[in-house]
Amino acid sequence: MKQAIRIQEILRDLGDIPSEKLEQIELYIKAILSENPKKKKTEEPKTLGGIWENKGFEKIVDIENEIKMLRKEIGDQLLNRKL
Repeated sequence: MKQAIRIQEILRDLGDIPSEKLEQIELYIKAILSENPKKKKTEEPKTLGGIWENKGFEKIVDIENEIKMLRKEIGDQLLNRKL
């Protein structure tokens, strides 16, 4: 948890850095990351144990597209909402 807070503090501070120094910071970060390459996660994706099984989702042919369309529809409704 402390790491997440520390990252947020660093990100907040980055907003105050002059733009001409950002390239130096980027190069420094890339140098550090190249010393410690990120390990790829190889663990299996988590499952929800079939909690959505037999709920009717099996009948949807292209569920990814359906979700995308529903998200767009909800987003449009939120943007067009009168306050």
